Amino acid sequence: MGHGPNPADPIYRVAYVAPSGGTVLFALGPASDVPGSAIGTRVRNSPAVLSFSSSLWSEPAKPAPRQIRWAEDRYVLSIGSANFSGEDLLHIAWSLDQTGVPAPKNPYTRVKPGVCAVRGAAPDDTVKHLLSFVGGADPDAVMDCFSLELLGAQPGYRGWADLPRASDVDLRSTAPLAGRVVIGAGWSFASDPGGAWGPQAFQFFTLGLEDGSWRVYETGTAAYAPPP
Repeated sequence: MGHGPNPADPIYRVAYVAPSGGTVLFALGPASDVPGSAIGTRVRNSPAVLSFSSSLWSEPAKPAPRQIRWAEDRYVLSIGSANFSGEDLLHIAWSLDQTGVPAPKNPYTRVKPGVCAVRGAAPDDTVKHLLSFVGGADPDAVMDCFSLELLGAQPGYRGWADLPRASDVDLRSTAPLAGRVVIGAGWSFASDPGGAWGPQAFQFFTLGLEDGSWRVYETGTAAYAPPP
């Protein structure tokens, strides 16, 4: 136990030390991001930031601070290490027990569980199912493709059901990331959907396990490399 800048704000720390001497520090209490590079994500239904020294991009084996930090209600939590990689910290954070997670801003109850994310199926099957539901006017089928964590933060994915139909689906890349899988997929729309879309689309989907099924936790037009 220690104190932050304000002695009235205690910091509780638990350290896990590997046989190699590498340490992972779990903390509850005030914390600042590590200066340098940063990657945004979500941990336990909460916005989170993985921050680390920019020198690690060129010297990944050199000991340097890394930290993932998020807040649950009024509590700030962090996981840090100078030895384990940023990808390791992401893996730990994404694998935390979900007991007591903050309620999502936009709660959703699944209506068609398993219609997209089939238990025991491969991650790319979820992406294929999702793109087959695009334009199908069935938002609950689309929503089954996405994690409740993502839907709780961004419920607009239900709108994918109202886009023009997708065809010529091409899964172009698959890469592991901190216990999850990143899949790049391109496709064509039957007509130009307008807005931020174009007639040709490409997205990176980051999928993780939720209740034994692979669901989408993040989407984006660019993917980040495993953080050092």
